Amino acid sequence: MTALRDLLSVLLLLGALVLGAAWLPAVWFEQNVVDQEGFLAVTQPLADDPAFRTTLTDSVVEQLLADDAVPSWIQESLTPLAQDQASKLAGTDAYAAMWDETMVQLHGALFTPGGAPVDVDLAPGIDAILDGVETHLPITLPRPDSASVTLFTVPDVPFLHHATVMDPWAQRLGPIALGMALLALLIGGHRRGLLLLAGIAAAAAGALDCMLASRIEQVVPDAVDQAAFLGPLVQVFEGRFADQLPAQAVVLMGAGALVAVAGLVLLGLRRRPVR
Repeated sequence: MTALRDLLSVLLLLGALVLGAAWLPAVWFEQNVVDQEGFLAVTQPLADDPAFRTTLTDSVVEQLLADDAVPSWIQESLTPLAQDQASKLAGTDAYAAMWDETMVQLHGALFTPGGAPVDVDLAPGIDAILDGVETHLPITLPRPDSASVTLFTVPDVPFLHHATVMDPWAQRLGPIALGMALLALLIGGHRRGLLLLAGIAAAAAGALDCMLASRIEQVVPDAVDQAAFLGPLVQVFEGRFADQLPAQAVVLMGAGALVAVAGLVLLGLRRRPVR
C-alpha cells in the first residue's frame, strides 16, 4: 500500500513539474501577447523606430499618389513635397493614430484562424501631408474617398488560436502545481524523500524555463519570425521574453533548491545513528 501511495505521489510531482514549467511562460504570454493592453504597451515604443515609421509613411505617400482624385498634371510637383511632409509625420497626432490602429488591427489578426490582412486607414496621415503640401501650392488638393490599405498579412499561427482558450488558466498553473506537490507530500509514505523530489521538480521547472528563454528564437516559426513588418515586431517580443523570464525562473529554481536541501537535511537526520 505504501508503494502505491509513493507511486501516486511521484506521478503528482511529475505533473507539478510540467505545470510549474508551463506557469511562468504562460503568464508572460498572457500578459504581453494575449492581453491587448499588454501587447500595445510593448509595441508603443516601437512607433519611433525608423524602419516601422518608414513603412507607414511610405504607405501613406503611395496611397496619396495613387489616388485618381489628384490631378495628373500636379503629380510631378506633388511627389517631392509629399515625401518631405511624410518625413515630418513622426510625433504628430496623425502618425500616432495610424500606429495605434495598426497595432490594434495586428493584435486581432494574430488570433484570427487562417491568417488575416492588417487593414489600416491612412486618412489621418494623408490629411496631415496634404495640409503641409498646400502651404506650397496655390490650390486645395482633393482628399481620397477611401484611404484604407492592407499593410501586410499575418500568417496562420495555430498556436495563437489555441492560446486564448488556455488564457484563463495561465495564472492558475502555479497554484495548481503547488497544490499537486502538497498533495503528493500528504499521501506519500516517504515524505522526506518526496520533499527532496519536490524541490528537485521545482528547480527543474525553473531550469526548463531558462532553457526556453535562451532558445525562444528557435521555438517561433520562421513564417512569423521572418514575415514582413511582423517579423521585426516578433523579434522584439522574443528579446523581451528572453530578458524577463530568466529572472523569474531563477527565483523558482532557488525555491526548489531550498526545498531540496530541506529534504536532504531531514533524510540525513533520519539516517543518523542514535548513540
